[in-house]
Amino acid sequence: MKIRKYYARDVAEGFLKVKKELGSEAIILQTRKVRRRGLKGWFMPRQVEIIAALGSRSPERLGKGDIENQRRVEAEISELKVMVQSLVEEPRRRETEKGQQEDGGSENDYWRNYLQHHDVDPVIIDEIFGRLASRLKGNSVSREMLPILLREEVTVGIPVAEERADRTVVFIGPTGVGKTTTLAKLAARYALNYGEKVGLVTIDHYRIGAVDQLRAYAEIIDLPLEVAYSPRDLSRALVRLQDCDRILVDTAGRATGNQAQVGELADYIEVLLPAEVHLVISATTRWQDIRFITGSFSKLHYNRLLITKLDETTSYGAVLNGAYYVNQPLVYITDGQGVPDDLKLAREMDFAGLFWGGER
Repeated sequence: MKIRKYYARDVAEGFLKVKKELGSEAIILQTRKVRRRGLKGWFMPRQVEIIAALGSRSPERLGKGDIENQRRVEAEISELKVMVQSLVEEPRRRETEKGQQEDGGSENDYWRNYLQHHDVDPVIIDEIFGRLASRLKGNSVSREMLPILLREEVTVGIPVAEERADRTVVFIGPTGVGKTTTLAKLAARYALNYGEKVGLVTIDHYRIGAVDQLRAYAEIIDLPLEVAYSPRDLSRALVRLQDCDRILVDTAGRATGNQAQVGELADYIEVLLPAEVHLVISATTRWQDIRFITGSFSKLHYNRLLITKLDETTSYGAVLNGAYYVNQPLVYITDGQGVPDDLKLAREMDFAGLFWGGER
């Protein structure tokens, strides 16, 4: 397998370099922002670093690879546009909120609007202020004390758990939330940091290039990989990996509203239990969709929450919303494409700081 590293001003330019040298069949392993080397690099804009790989692929699949890479480029460009728009609108939003506060709006109204801006579900906001009212028992609270109490409520509302509780770790969730990349980060963490023998299993044989992507990660970290096309295949794969300390299982992203697809995945999950089943949700997901996702995937026995793509948003309500509706502890947060660097333990995070600007 040929692995190359590229540097460019932005993602689009970097992908063009990859395509020019490695061709459309190249697999993107990692993208991240880095500084240029040397003293001059501290005074220049960050550049994009892209790590790409080229493995052996059959000619009949090149056309599909071209389509997949084109879609990936378009998705990256679209995400960048959203991020830029958010940066442009942030100063305007702060001025609006400042004006509302100076015009005599109540402190409660101000902080309700603040949490709404972070896309916190209105039901959760009502519960937070209901608990505050019970704590205060009719007593007034100072302007400085209210945000402190709110920080406590946010912290309590996001339960966390220690990692490495179970031998088998499964990742489920909608399409496009980053399950495969997250699995690669954890595989590297367990294998390189803890010295464990890690086995990988994928039952994602629907998405074009999904198996190739995971195989590329497995070859880089030197881990065994099994592909299961049925629950029976999965049982046999687990037997072949029985000497592994840890087994990480990647699943196909499912359309949230397609209960037939979710039900099909349930047959695989039954084979894997007992296991640590992480429901993976992107931090960019709206509160309405989180309600829908958690309800649709409830039959898959998830017992952990995992939030991805924290670096792709400035509104962090999805963390609080996910914790509320999943009603299971959060173990990991991912905040970038770096493998395995952009992975954080939830127990080390200051979640209230996300909402009030202290964490990032």
